Parts: sequence; structure tokens; C-alpha cells
Amino acid sequence: MEQGTGLNGPAVRLLRLWLGTAPLAMLALAVLFGVLAVGDEEWGLLAAMVVLALTAVGLFLVQWRLLRRISAGSERS
Repeated sequence: MEQGTGLNGPAVRLLRLWLGTAPLAMLALAVLFGVLAVGDEEWGLLAAMVVLALTAVGLFLVQWRLLRRISAGSERS
């Protein structure tokens, strides 16, 4: 196989980077805005940030498992 193709190519590395950092960025922003909401006693905003944080964690776990399954399947082939 040529260098830079397959599951180690630049497109796949960029996809892994995107799938890893997007949920983590969502989580970081949810925590930041959650802290700001507590400071201003905006409990509705805090509830929305908790939901967003849980969604971000769930999204990260689903994508992590998907990427592990894809890379494990390619190693068997």
C-alpha cells in the first residue's frame, strides 16, 4: 500500500482529530458557561449546560468506540 493512504492517511488522521476534539471542546464550553451560569444564578442555563456536557461525553464515547472498531477491523484484514 502506498504511503499516506488507507487508515493512516492524512484524511483519516484529520477525521480522528475532529472526532476527538469537537466533543471535548463542547464539554469545555459547557463547563465554562455552567460556571458562569452558577455565578449569575441562571439555573435554566446551568441545566442546559449539564445536558450539553452529557451529550458531549456521550458523543465522545460513541465516536471513540466507533474508531476503535474501525481500526480493529482493518488490522484483521
